[in-house]
Formats: sequence, C-alpha cells, structure tokens
Amino acid sequence: MNPRESVLALSFALLAIVGLLSAMPAAAQGGSVVITAKCPNENGGPFNFHMGPWEIEVRQGEPIDWILNTNSGDSRIVIEAKDGSKWPYSERKHEGNGRAGATQMKPNADGVYEYNITIYCGEDRIVIDPRIRVGGGSG
Repeated sequence: MNPRESVLALSFALLAIVGLLSAMPAAAQGGSVVITAKCPNENGGPFNFHMGPWEIEVRQGEPIDWILNTNSGDSRIVIEAKDGSKWPYSERKHEGNGRAGATQMKPNADGVYEYNITIYCGEDRIVIDPRIRVGGGSG
C-alpha cells in the first residue's frame, strides 16, 4: 500500500469510528451545583455563600452533584427533599463530605422540585432552599 492509499484507508477508518460513536446513545450528562460558603470567624461576622446555579435544570435520567467549598472545618453537606414534597430521585436524602450526589432518577420526573441544602459552620446549621427543574417542565 502506498502512502496515499494508507492515508485514504486511515481516513475511512476514522470516519467509520466517528459514525459509530455518534450513533451510540450519549451517557447522561447531568449537572453540578457549586456552593461556596464562608463561615463567620470566631469574632462573629456574617455568613456568606454563593451558589451556582440557584435553579439547576437537568433532563430525565440525569444525575446531579452538589459540591461544597467552605472555610469551615466541617464539610458535611446534606441534600434533602422538603417535607411532603415530591422528589425526582429514588432517595430523598443525599449526603457526603464536600460532595453529595443524586443518580437514580424516577421515571417521568418532569417538573420543578424544591429541596434543602444543609451545610455546617461549627455548631451552626445553615439551610439553603433552591430548586431543581427536570426536563424543562413548567411545574
């Protein structure tokens, strides 16, 4: 095979691979919510936090990760469906150290869901109450 035929064969092989990969269903992308919390120091002062995005939107079946950046020695984060409200994931409570995730979404979960994020500054618990929108539903 001469160099020109080799390049041609390689090009066709790459096109075939790209075609096969694009025909495969994409893995669930999901989303991430980043919470940056600045706890008051020992002299008091305000608690500051920033969360982005405030309302996360995912498609049916996609996971969510909540990531906590904090100056507190305690990096616990708890994600919990509000009492009595609907929740798109199988588990109603997700918790971890610095990160919590929800992966197993219920079928036909389109809608808007309210939940609480609890983080800790020493003995103090701070509760934040954002929303999840699944599938762009108007809920």
